[in-house]
Amino acid sequence: MSELTRRGFLQGMLVAGGALTLAACGGNGQAMRIQHADQTGELVANLYITVLASGRVALVVNKCEFGQGVSTGYATLVADEIGVPIDHIDIHFAGANPAMNGAAKIQITGGSTSTMEAYIPLRHAAATAREMLIAAAAEQWHVPAKDCRVVGGHVEHGGEKLPFGELTKHAARMPVPSAPRLKTTSEFTLIGKHDRRIDARSKVDGTAVFGIDVSVPNMVHAYAIHGPVYGAKPLTVKAAAAKQRPGVIDVLAFDWGVAIVATKYWQARAAAAAVEVTWDKGLAHDLDSAKLQTALRAYDRPGQPAKDYGHVDEAFDRAELKIGGTYEAPYLAHATLEPQNATVSVTGRTCEVWAPTQSPTITQAFVRDATGIAFEDITVHVTLAGGGFGRRAYGDVIAQAAQISQRIERPVKLIWTRESDMTQAYYRPVYSAKVEGAVRDGKVSGAKLRVLSQPILLSATEMLGAAMAALPRPVMKMLRSAAQSIFSTSSFGDIIAIEGIANSPYQFHNFELTTDPVQTKIPVAFWRSVANSVTGFVMEGLVDELAVATKQDPFALRRALLPEHSKQSRVLDALEQLSNWSAPLPEGRARGMARHFAFDTECAQVAEVSLVEGRIRVHRVYCVVDCGIAVNPDIIKAQMEGAIIFGLSAALDQEITIVDGVVQQRNYDTYPLLRMFEAPEIVVHIMPSEESPTGVGEPGLPPIAPAVANALFRLTGKRLRRMPFQRALKEYV
Repeated sequence: MSELTRRGFLQGMLVAGGALTLAACGGNGQAMRIQHADQTGELVANLYITVLASGRVALVVNKCEFGQGVSTGYATLVADEIGVPIDHIDIHFAGANPAMNGAAKIQITGGSTSTMEAYIPLRHAAATAREMLIAAAAEQWHVPAKDCRVVGGHVEHGGEKLPFGELTKHAARMPVPSAPRLKTTSEFTLIGKHDRRIDARSKVDGTAVFGIDVSVPNMVHAYAIHGPVYGAKPLTVKAAAAKQRPGVIDVLAFDWGVAIVATKYWQARAAAAAVEVTWDKGLAHDLDSAKLQTALRAYDRPGQPAKDYGHVDEAFDRAELKIGGTYEAPYLAHATLEPQNATVSVTGRTCEVWAPTQSPTITQAFVRDATGIAFEDITVHVTLAGGGFGRRAYGDVIAQAAQISQRIERPVKLIWTRESDMTQAYYRPVYSAKVEGAVRDGKVSGAKLRVLSQPILLSATEMLGAAMAALPRPVMKMLRSAAQSIFSTSSFGDIIAIEGIANSPYQFHNFELTTDPVQTKIPVAFWRSVANSVTGFVMEGLVDELAVATKQDPFALRRALLPEHSKQSRVLDALEQLSNWSAPLPEGRARGMARHFAFDTECAQVAEVSLVEGRIRVHRVYCVVDCGIAVNPDIIKAQMEGAIIFGLSAALDQEITIVDGVVQQRNYDTYPLLRMFEAPEIVVHIMPSEESPTGVGEPGLPPIAPAVANALFRLTGKRLRRMPFQRALKEYV
């Protein structure tokens, strides 16, 4: 059955109320299921699971696969619960469909929520199909359903066996169970076990389709020229010579830049050299990141209260020793290996999109605002993505492709260059955090933190618009404008900027946290682990400084500040043992440790560090993570390794600097990823658990920067409070 036919059938038959909500079909729905089964041999058990006549299971995944392993994770849950080998699961990625909305009320992949959201509901969906198949076999054999079982894609009873494919038509006539029995952890055969990724072969042999691989009939290619300053608009465009180049179809000017459209991509790119553009000053023409950081250091306003308990002023007045300083982090790009791209076809008042998007819903919002096409008339097909990290939750490149297609009336594939990706990006915000700690009688007596950062919500109003898709456009615009006004005032604290601090499990006797928003014209976005990528550095730097001030072992002080018998304490115990913390190291090496709680997951790390010809070298990282039950341990291990490498790249070398509105980093030569020869040995331990799974894709990142910084302090005596460390070490005063 084609994807389009199945989509139409499901939309006509099922009504879903949220993330992976089952739609129990009675009445006419049951009749439609039977008719469909009789015609195709397929059992459409629910919105997500269809058992095919071949016995294979088609699974609709409402998330984007950008390397984090969600397709394998979801397939594992379904295969185990329904009772088929995992290679009998066929994955289909859901396009834009309100029935596929998650907990955020839009369809989006982010926040390390995918497995958390799906763990029970998706197993429930699979168990529903399993029980319908069992009921069909039991009725055929005239035996009690409770005496039958599923093994390897068959229903068995005694010595008899029926494959799923022979039961689908009969199963369609069975009632949909409202409360199917879920397997216990002792019954799992796949969940919690090591298994290969189901998409590995297609990625190796080249059959996997990423956004950049899409090809549709009558498609042309577009190359985008963007201005030197973010938000610059073209004033004049001279393109006569470019239009004479081979394959060039047209050269078009938009508010965001200039597009060269050609039969082939390289024809368009070559022709760009013959286009002369003059630009206006751009939105960010007066922004200088170095001056911004200087201004943040000098900022002395009190800030908006975010968390306050105890008697902080009294604790600092009575302190025998005070420590602290200003922790800083720069703008960062996401720098996904697959550059930003989209293929879009606008035909009259309808639009079809093929893109590696983290949010089909937000894609619809971007395209609607760019073209005026109604939300419901925008179809989105989600492809594989070569990295996301939050960047692909935005649809700017997709909107540009839609505008080009609308103008030339043909399908268009637009691929940004790396230079456009770096200079026209949504960035992780710049941060400045003043931290202070008070010590009395050799113990920590208080802590104060003030966080300054650019609010992500000010640049994320498209998400608000996507969430309000059903509202009339004038009302939606009014509410988005109101949200911008609220978040742009210094009277509103930035709740995202302080995550990881406001919800820290540390128990200080006296504590104060304040925050103020910073305004610039550069857009900012969710970046892997969001504020935790900085607040982990800030909090674990503060606690390490307090450990030095109180002359306590870093593990010992953290245990004293954390609840007894907590998840955090258990992870610390495991990490201390795993890293052999107290053992001596070779001369010239030092260890540092850090922990952080984010996305309901506790992760702690020890980094072993040295200096090699003045360059920071991380030799080994020990990582312990408690993320509930490990659905796929290999994927969790890979996610911890990936987050550590990603975080190390940022901590050691990466930054986006801006001079007179112009981003200085344009490619990987000036925005380097950690090279293979510099990558540390990484040892990962996953804490055993039978609790529901928690986040995995992002929690491995926050501890790595502070673990390295704390090790460097023990190695050099220099407290690095600014990232990237390599530059901070050279400039240390």
